[in-house]
Amino acid sequence: MKQPTRDEITERIKGILDGKISRDSTDDWVNYFISHDDEIELIDIEAWHYLIQLGTMCLQIAPNEYIYSSDDLLELMKEYS
Repeated sequence: MKQPTRDEITERIKGILDGKISRDSTDDWVNYFISHDDEIELIDIEAWHYLIQLGTMCLQIAPNEYIYSSDDLLELMKEYS
C-alpha cells in the first residue's frame, strides 16, 4: 500500500477549508494509514510527517470544536506544500 502524497494531503486540507470534506472523515482517512503503517510503502518521510500532523489537526475538544483552527490548517499546508 502506498502512502498518501503531499498533494493528496494538501487536497484534503483544501477540502476541509472549502467545507467539502469533514474533519471527521479526514481523521478516519489519516487513522486508516496510521493503523496500517506496517503495510505502507514509505517513499516520502516528509509526507508521512505531514499526514501525522494533519491527524492532530482533527482532534476535537468539544462537539464541532477543534483544538486547531482553519488558520492552523493553512499554516500546515504552507509548511509542506
